[in-house]
Amino acid sequence: MWSRHPSTDSTARAARADGFAMVIALILLLLLVILGTSLLSLSALESNISHNDYWAEGALHAAEASVHAAIDALRPDPVSSTQPIPLTSISDDYDYRSGGRLAADAEPLVYLGQYKEPGYSINVGTGYNPSGYSFARYRINATGSGPRQIRREIEVMAHYGPIPE
Repeated sequence: MWSRHPSTDSTARAARADGFAMVIALILLLLLVILGTSLLSLSALESNISHNDYWAEGALHAAEASVHAAIDALRPDPVSSTQPIPLTSISDDYDYRSGGRLAADAEPLVYLGQYKEPGYSINVGTGYNPSGYSFARYRINATGSGPRQIRREIEVMAHYGPIPE
């Protein structure tokens, strides 16, 4: 009867166990590398989203500055009030102009006509005017631009007046 040598059998078993443990360790290492790479790319994506949101908000504020510039330019005369607001730089990154965001150049404001409403005069001592006062109505399209070609557009209906008759 032939018998195995006990020390040879336990050595072979230990070598197989070491090989199995190494395979498990390599699989776990691979999973950790994949998880780490996924988390890094997710972090970069979140950073890009945050920056784009920040720049879009800045472009919106630039468009709002264009609206204020257009409102400041309104006068009783529609010809002088409808002049385009040229491309104006606020900083190195942001600028504004009148017109839609797809327009190549600044566009003029749009005069929509006048309307009358009765009311009190803003002049002292004149009181109520039943025949009314005129108001001019304008449409203002304003675009603000920021980094990475981000553009935000605002459209506003503005009323100028009262204009005494």
